[in-house]
Amino acid sequence: MKLLARADNSLQASIWADTLRAAGIRCELRNTALSGAMGEIPFLECAPQLWVERDSDAERARDILQQLQRPTQGPLWICSSCSEYSEPQFGSCWQCGVARND
Repeated sequence: MKLLARADNSLQASIWADTLRAAGIRCELRNTALSGAMGEIPFLECAPQLWVERDSDAERARDILQQLQRPTQGPLWICSSCSEYSEPQFGSCWQCGVARND
């Protein structure tokens, strides 16, 4: 097991973990319930932690997290079903749910 990253909050940590698991990287979250102890315990000890199970996955997992933290560039896209505009980071229409087709 190797500590990969500390997240700002549990939601961010969950998104990171779900993304890594979708990429086939086994990981676990720790310290997801310690936010109430902040102040009594140092912040770094309370922050949610993301651990990778296999040390050999750590470099690939870091690359994936870096991609998640980069803002998505590009133009708005138009839904082929309802003609609603969506931002480039979305893979499906926020209004009708139809998948983006490039």
